[in-house]
Amino acid sequence: MYKRALPYFRSVILLAAAIMLTNCSDNGGSDDVSNPPIAGQDLPYNVARFTIIALSPNIVAGADAAYSWTVTNAPTQNYSLVNTTTKEALFAATEVGTYNLTVTINDKGAIQNQKIVITVSKEAKELKTFIAKVFEFKPAPGQFINDLPAANDGDTAERVLTRTNTYLAKKNGDLISLGAFGGYVVFGFDHTIVNVKGKRDFRVLGNAFWAEANPNPNSTMRGGSSEAGVIMVSYDKNKNGLPDDEWYEIEGAGHKMEKTIHNYEITYYRPDPNKIPVPGGGTGTVNFTDTEYIYWKDNQGKDGYLVQNNAYNHSLEYWPKWLKDQQSITFKGTRLPDNAVDESGTGSYFVQYAFLYGYADNAPNNDDDSAIDIDWAIDKNGDKIRLPGIDFVKVYNGLNQQAGWLGETSTEIMGATDLHLLGENIPTR
Repeated sequence: MYKRALPYFRSVILLAAAIMLTNCSDNGGSDDVSNPPIAGQDLPYNVARFTIIALSPNIVAGADAAYSWTVTNAPTQNYSLVNTTTKEALFAATEVGTYNLTVTINDKGAIQNQKIVITVSKEAKELKTFIAKVFEFKPAPGQFINDLPAANDGDTAERVLTRTNTYLAKKNGDLISLGAFGGYVVFGFDHTIVNVKGKRDFRVLGNAFWAEANPNPNSTMRGGSSEAGVIMVSYDKNKNGLPDDEWYEIEGAGHKMEKTIHNYEITYYRPDPNKIPVPGGGTGTVNFTDTEYIYWKDNQGKDGYLVQNNAYNHSLEYWPKWLKDQQSITFKGTRLPDNAVDESGTGSYFVQYAFLYGYADNAPNNDDDSAIDIDWAIDKNGDKIRLPGIDFVKVYNGLNQQAGWLGETSTEIMGATDLHLLGENIPTR
């Protein structure tokens, strides 16, 4: 009997020793899953600045339990806390420190509280205040296409995209043009721009300017050169580093105007290179080389032409050179009301009036109203959405208008900046 039992006892001893060694090797780490925090105790989280973190209590509750998240103590107001009535809340902060939160759980009248302690530290790698990468560039036809950025015969879309990156993905960017209505660019940052409540969060840089004197003092709009680009935003919810999550549109002041057209769609048709131009009038030294240059039609039952002119020292080819084999291009989006006014009455002096807030290339870069609040975002149904932050931005031209000798209104941009990383403190409306 003794001999038969000996192998059994040896196996038991060896198994116990293995368990002890396993436990010893797991001890000593803050993420020790063998000893999770007891339900109801403080939950610790560690995260770097400008990073979205998902928070969840470890208290077991029923499927119908109600949750309420609050910040009880914070070293600064520069943080974001969203989804505050769900089991999982999202948090991000722009400054280091210890942030204390409480989640209250109401499970059919049974109330439980849990404290969350978040330690926010400085990031290991210095972050960029400017665009890190351009993902897509698809301009509509326009007078500065093939010039901003430069495009040559034989260029591919990939080569032009690489060139667009050299224009925008740097601290001091160069102008690119989005062409006529709908033309767009998509870019991203090397970090999340945090949606700080009550403050504007980022700025898209353009070349808008105010007139030296307001030619129409009775107007409530500010005059100058505003070629408003509609802004869309997205955050990297699936964390794959690509702008393939849901997009939300920034609702600027123009979105609420009576003449705004939502779900607008326009198609441009590539001009026949053998077509005989139809020259027209013009103003002063400006001649309209072809008043019937690029034909377009929209989903509102209207059509017209992009007029070709010689007002600037630019290529007279408006169609993107890398799309020579494409016979038409279609764009969709929100069309803002026309904002160009011939203040001279003779076609010699057009003023493009700015919308009050919410767009790219709408107000000068040093003006508060060129800064954007992420809380202006709306979903595809037009409902307000509160995002924890954003990683990607899309800008498209929101205007379909000809401003006389100025030609088509075309949004230009030269970069984008994170206002929080720059230390700018601009209150929202």
